[in-house]
Amino acid sequence: MMAKYCVFVQLWLLQSISAASSLVNVAPNGAATQSSTYTPLGDAYRAIDGNKNPDFFNGSCSHTLLGGVSHWWSLLLPAVYRIERISITNRNELPERINNVQILIGNSLENNGNNNPSCTVISSIPSGATRTFQCGGMIGRLVNLYLNSTDPNVALTVCELEVYGELAAPAPSFSAVVMGRNVAVVERKLCWSDALLYCRDFYWDLLSIRSGQEQTEVQAVLTTVSSNLTKQVWLGLRRYLMAGTWFWMSGTSMSFYYLDTQSPWQETSPCGGIDTSAPFHWREIPCGDHLHFICLKDIQNKTQRVEFFSSTKPKSP
Repeated sequence: MMAKYCVFVQLWLLQSISAASSLVNVAPNGAATQSSTYTPLGDAYRAIDGNKNPDFFNGSCSHTLLGGVSHWWSLLLPAVYRIERISITNRNELPERINNVQILIGNSLENNGNNNPSCTVISSIPSGATRTFQCGGMIGRLVNLYLNSTDPNVALTVCELEVYGELAAPAPSFSAVVMGRNVAVVERKLCWSDALLYCRDFYWDLLSIRSGQEQTEVQAVLTTVSSNLTKQVWLGLRRYLMAGTWFWMSGTSMSFYYLDTQSPWQETSPCGGIDTSAPFHWREIPCGDHLHFICLKDIQNKTQRVEFFSSTKPKSP
């Protein structure tokens, strides 16, 4: 019995190692920003360009301004990932500038993402070397490097950062682009609040529709998706209970309306969705109905999302 158990453990370890080694670097698919830029030669995106050249003057390393209170470099991934490991290549000159940098992973945009949980603190990386840090499957869409220092001679510079992980959410049933925005149609039946939290956990928010052109493109998406969709799908459409005014949970201005004013639930439910067949009206729907839904994948930095908390789920850190 013991021999069989040992064989089982060995096989499990081999499978685990194989799965870990098959992970792909997803960093190049993200968007990089940083607290400041020393020179265009040190733009944030240079740390995810696939080039590990450790010589800053060869144009493949990021670099913030010298001095200041804190320095940060941030990577926004295209979706939420379960991150197993992060590899960082240090520059060959002044390698000590990477010392004491924190690696942070999470979904919060608060403080430019620098309040997210820590994977580790970098003690040091040798000159021009690459070092890998295990993050144990931490879940997040933001990967930040954060250095809190008032030293006038210190800056944050990275020659390459690689992120190895897998999507934390199941692949959406259908992905599309609507007026330049990436959306995901999720064929999972949830009530309105759970659909909202699902989108906020794994993408950005339930979809908002800003114009007649976007309405037309959303209709085309719904027509293209399989016929298995529910009769309506949830949008990020919500109504103030007292005032009766509709708004978008994403913070987008309500400048375009396509509401069906003949809805049998008119003024009784604060949740809204869209028909999945012509004439594709928006309508009030009981919030507890379990429907498919459409998520907006792209973070909208120019809008302030409406906060929403569930009694069954704690507020995100």
